[in-house]
Amino acid sequence: MYRKENKYLISSKNVIELTYRLKSILKLDKNVKNNDFYNVRSLYFDDAFDTSLNQVLDGVSYRYKYRIRYYNFDEDYIILEKKYKENDLTKKISCRVTKEQVMNIINNKNLIINKNNPKLLNELYKMKKLYGLKPVIIVDYKRTPYIYKFGDIRITIDSDIYCSSDINNFFSQNIIRVPLNNNHESILEVKYNYILPDFIRYLLQFNEITRSSFSKYKNSRLIIKDYNGGI
Repeated sequence: MYRKENKYLISSKNVIELTYRLKSILKLDKNVKNNDFYNVRSLYFDDAFDTSLNQVLDGVSYRYKYRIRYYNFDEDYIILEKKYKENDLTKKISCRVTKEQVMNIINNKNLIINKNNPKLLNELYKMKKLYGLKPVIIVDYKRTPYIYKFGDIRITIDSDIYCSSDINNFFSQNIIRVPLNNNHESILEVKYNYILPDFIRYLLQFNEITRSSFSKYKNSRLIIKDYNGGI
């Protein structure tokens, strides 16, 4: 099912106030343990023609991309996702993968399609063989997630966002990274199924908040291209 997804750029000052507001009414996601956030690391893919990047740059309304993601550097729980986007609606399908499978994907070896694999993993293997799909960028950030069960509402604040082209070290904590937002803005994402209640809209109202189509994937690709001299 498609869900509404709205994004906003928010200053560090407003993050503090927003956190105070959200904590008073919403609950933190159960996956948050000792801190008010968890770490997210994602590995994004594109084909030989940079189709995913060009679709974002061109504002193509319907598109999808593949990524592999794990949390808090826990290598025992890794997810392969295919995320669809149609205007401001999104949905995704996913499956579990192992560290060994991820490293095989990175190194382009042992990519054998068989009935024992999850359907999505076989699809990724096929895309690699047919269209030269390959891992192109890593994105790291801290996520503070709040939930409201009615309407499956999820509000997240993403901060300390970094990117890297050091693909072979996807599972290393000592990866070479470049900051994505030098102005220290965070990304506020609001996701819901049908209607966002007025009391939650009120919590999100600030004078200095800007609706944005900010794409971590797109911005990371462009920053790394600049960082590498356009390579």
